[in-house]
Amino acid sequence: MNKGFLTNLLRQAGLMHAADRLRYGLMRYRNRAANQAWRAAHPGVALPPDYLMYESFQLNYRKYYEGGRDTAAWVRDHLGRHLMLQNQHILDWGCGPGRVIRHLPEVVGQGCRYTGTDYNPQSIKWCRENLPGIDFLLNELDPPLQAAPNTFDAVYGISIFTHLSAAAHQRWYDELLRVTRPGGVLLLTTHGAAFRDIMTDPERATFDADQLVIRSNVDEGHRVFAAFQPPAFLHALFGQQAAVLEHIPGQRQGAAASQDVWLLRKL
Repeated sequence: MNKGFLTNLLRQAGLMHAADRLRYGLMRYRNRAANQAWRAAHPGVALPPDYLMYESFQLNYRKYYEGGRDTAAWVRDHLGRHLMLQNQHILDWGCGPGRVIRHLPEVVGQGCRYTGTDYNPQSIKWCRENLPGIDFLLNELDPPLQAAPNTFDAVYGISIFTHLSAAAHQRWYDELLRVTRPGGVLLLTTHGAAFRDIMTDPERATFDADQLVIRSNVDEGHRVFAAFQPPAFLHALFGQQAAVLEHIPGQRQGAAASQDVWLLRKL
């Protein structure tokens, strides 16, 4: 059965959040031995509560920490092609429990400042208590951010637009531009054509017509709220306010897919 068809049935029945909580319990049970072993081998590493980790990524301690460090290096390399990463102020939009930003002081360094922001107060509380040397801001599901205009030299948002409604795409894009300085760089990831295989036929038709595909009937911003963005839709969203520096399409990798990567420069 097509995964999109099944999840849409769960959404229509109002059971998607319950199904996701069941998945969380199964993943916690399945990964318990590996997670306990990783924690025992790394007693000095602060780890967020299990559900915070699961809600923002996966419930796998090694992937959270070591994969987060790899992703921090990935962010550095992408931003570094378009911005000298020295004495810059970098924003992690949708930082969750710090999976990526916690590594940036070591991975990037060079006098840069780091700020993370998220709408989950539990994630921000945990980050403030466990990740020193980084500023953390609490925002709402809708803008604004608690930052002045032109504050940040670089902004990255990894799989954040993928959980927002059509109206929120415009509101948050405008807000990210507001807090980014002219000439600053934005790094965003989205669900592109590599995800067509998990769509239903009506969803593919909508996507192929260059329209945003939304799977809702759940709480917006939550991991089970899904948005799929055709490139033409994003080019229209970006408009004349930013130049597209790179668009790297995602790739299908067996049953999985990688997200599209967009690098923009604010004009």
